[in-house]
Amino acid sequence: MQSSMDISDYIEQCRKQHPNIRPFQEEDDIEWWNQGLDCIKADDLDAAEETFKKLVLAQPDHSDGFNGLGLVYEKRKDRAKAEMFLREAISKAEEMVKDGDMDAEVADMIRANLDRVLKQ
Repeated sequence: MQSSMDISDYIEQCRKQHPNIRPFQEEDDIEWWNQGLDCIKADDLDAAEETFKKLVLAQPDHSDGFNGLGLVYEKRKDRAKAEMFLREAISKAEEMVKDGDMDAEVADMIRANLDRVLKQ
């Protein structure tokens, strides 16, 4: 995957890898955030990436999957991709805060993730 790939290209690639994941229709998506974080903690970044890809596909308007992918790429020392996904997560989080679907503190935590990446 090229660094110049944008979010929409990445999501399209994910759809091809996981054609059975349907937006807003998955029952396991609530678990995927925690599973992805557990994989990061266990340093199983491939499994974490796959889990967060599924989460992005299942909840395309939510910040969690994008935030998770940003964390995966931060661990892989791929600053460009980490920044791209964290910026997308912030965008989604800001929309959710505006709509009353997320506490502002969650959006602030994602901004802190991006700040950490940008300082590396």
